[in-house]
Amino acid sequence: MTTETVGVEPATKKAGTTGVQARGGWRSLTFRASTAVSAAWLGLLALAGLAFPLLPLPDPARSDYGAIGAAPGYAGHLLGTDTIGRDMLSRLIIGGRVSLTVGIGGVALAVLIGSLLGLLAGFHGGVLSRVINALMDILLAFPSLVALIALSVFIGTGLKMIIIGIGLITAPQVARVTRAATLSFTQREFVTAARGMGAGGTRILIREIVPNVVGPVIAFATVLVAVAIVAEGSLSFLGLGVPPPASSWGTMMADGRSEFENNPHIALLPAAAMFVTLLALYFLAEALNRRFDVKEAAL
Repeated sequence: MTTETVGVEPATKKAGTTGVQARGGWRSLTFRASTAVSAAWLGLLALAGLAFPLLPLPDPARSDYGAIGAAPGYAGHLLGTDTIGRDMLSRLIIGGRVSLTVGIGGVALAVLIGSLLGLLAGFHGGVLSRVINALMDILLAFPSLVALIALSVFIGTGLKMIIIGIGLITAPQVARVTRAATLSFTQREFVTAARGMGAGGTRILIREIVPNVVGPVIAFATVLVAVAIVAEGSLSFLGLGVPPPASSWGTMMADGRSEFENNPHIALLPAAAMFVTLLALYFLAEALNRRFDVKEAAL
C-alpha cells in the first residue's frame, strides 16, 4: 500500500502541473494571436488609407445614380453604396484614414503637453505641482464631449481643429498618468543613488525618470487613441466633424440612420469598422501594458 501511494502521488501532481502550464500556454498563445491580428488590422487600415489613390476603387465623393442605396456586391460596388450612390468601401477607407489621423494626431499633441506637465509636477512637487494639479482638475471637470462641442464653436470645425481640440481635452489625463508614474519612481533606489552620486535634477529626470515613464504613457496613449476615434465619430455624427464631402465613420452612420430599415448596411458597415478598430486598439494596449517593464537606466 505504501509503495502504491508513493507511486500515485507524484503522477497526480505532475498531471496537475501540466494542466496549469497548458492553460497558461493557451492563454499566452491566444493573447499573442489577438495582438497580432489587432496590429495587422490597424496596419491594413493605415496602409489602405495611405495608398488609396493607387487602389482601383471609385472616387468616394462621386455618386453612381444608377445604384443609389445598392446592396453589397451590386454593380461592381463590393460593399454597396450609400443614400446618394457613393461607394461604401471607398468611404470606409477614407473614414478610417480620418479616424486614425485624428486619433494619432490628437493623442500625440496630448502626450506632448500632458507628459511635460506631468513630469514637472511629479518630479519637482511643491507649488508648481499644486498649480498644475488644480489646472488639470478644472479641465477634467468638464465632460469631454461637451468640451469638444464648445471648442468647435470657438475654434471652428475641420480636421486640424478636431485634432487640436482632442489634444487639449485629453492632455490632462496624460498629465495625471505621467505625474503618478513620476511620483512612483522619484523615491526608488536608483534615483536616490543617482542623487547620492551628485547627479543634477535635469539629468535624473532625463536619464532615470523619463525612460521608466515612457512605457505606461505609451500604453495609456493607445487607449486614448480609441477614445479620440469615438470622440471624432460622435462629433461627425452630430454634424460637427470634418465637413462634407470628406468621409467619416460618424458621418456615414448619421447618413444611414434614416435608411436603416431598407438599407441597414449604410449604417452598420461604418459602425462595424469602428468597433473592430476600437477592439484592436484595446488588445494592443493590453499587449503594451505587458510589454513595457520598468527598467532602471544605467547610473
